[in-house]
Amino acid sequence: MHHSRSLIRTSLSASTSLVTGRRRYARAMLAFADIGRMYGTHLLRRGEDLSAVHEQGAARLVNLCRQNGAIWVKAAQFFSCRPDVLPIEYIVALQTLQNEARPVSFRKIDAELIQALRPEWREPFLEFAPVPAATASIAQVHRAVLKDGRRVAVKVRLPNVVTLFRQDVRVFRLLARVLSPLFRELDFVQITEQLISMTTQELDFRNEAQNLVHFARLDHPARISTPVLVPHLSRSAVMVTEWVEGQRLRDYLDEHPAEAADLLGLLFASYLHQVTRAGLYQADPHPGNFIVSADKRITILDFGTIGRLSQGEVVRYARLLYGLMGFEGDVDVGQLFVDAGFVGGNPDTLRELALYVLSDRLKNANPAVAMTDLLEKFRENHVFIPDSYIGIARVLITLGGFLMHYNVPFDWTPPEQRPSV
Repeated sequence: MHHSRSLIRTSLSASTSLVTGRRRYARAMLAFADIGRMYGTHLLRRGEDLSAVHEQGAARLVNLCRQNGAIWVKAAQFFSCRPDVLPIEYIVALQTLQNEARPVSFRKIDAELIQALRPEWREPFLEFAPVPAATASIAQVHRAVLKDGRRVAVKVRLPNVVTLFRQDVRVFRLLARVLSPLFRELDFVQITEQLISMTTQELDFRNEAQNLVHFARLDHPARISTPVLVPHLSRSAVMVTEWVEGQRLRDYLDEHPAEAADLLGLLFASYLHQVTRAGLYQADPHPGNFIVSADKRITILDFGTIGRLSQGEVVRYARLLYGLMGFEGDVDVGQLFVDAGFVGGNPDTLRELALYVLSDRLKNANPAVAMTDLLEKFRENHVFIPDSYIGIARVLITLGGFLMHYNVPFDWTPPEQRPSV
């Protein structure tokens, strides 16, 4: 009864959003109907390759997210790192949306700056470039020069993105409640709330400014740095930081492939330190979020999403990751999974999965392949995965894909055992 009343309330709330954003939602209903028909046809044609159906469904979903834009692209990016939820064909397809965003006209950005900083917002600036240097799903960045001579990056939230998000939240919650009974092995309500919580934080740049300040205080490896915040010009819809000179990591490596082992090894070491020692990590290692300077330093950008681990989680996850790599000596890896909060369908499941991993799959495979494969096994065996581990796996999968692209072997050596770089 409680579930029915809750579903009715969610449906009524969603109905308002459906009216307001009816074009986007009509498009979504058609897309999901098409995807449903694909799988229905597959069931009738026994023996047909399911992977091909996944690819067709994924292509249809990517096109929907691209057309609906904004929060739908953000959702696609979120699910592109969730192999515990979606088949690998969807993961690969959704990752293509990570680099796509259409710039917004400066006339609209000017209106946002007036609202955020007052009509005389240009007063602190000597120069302000009207053409954006970068555009993402919820914001775009403009180059500028302050009157004191500092070159800065001005990140501006896109117009109407908060309104669209509030509309879409209601519909996403309704979809989650409808899907939950159909896929009992996945908690769609929990997954959707994770997406909503993450996006809510990202839309308020005051959170990102605070995250940047906290992250900058960490004891980072040499050659890892962060931009400096300009706090007096930062608001909920605008964030200003120093401009970081250099090239985006992918562009730099495409021009200097011989530097890939050094720079990607440094980056992977940094993330291992963030996760297994600091308990605070940048949770969106998108290739565009790393800038390489002329002296081969890496500056990490974008702190809208930050991962936080308790001290206990840091200890347990460090033991788990390094136990899988053999750095913890002779340990019961199945018990390490249990200690880290994994719960399997039966007492032997986690131990069997641990033995599967220890068959050199994780040691010898690329982290992206290994983590994706492992999460697929968890999903198949109905293993509950702690939310905090999902964030870590998402990071390792993304970084591992980058290592794979440049054929760089990875090094799991614990931070304290590495020579200074």
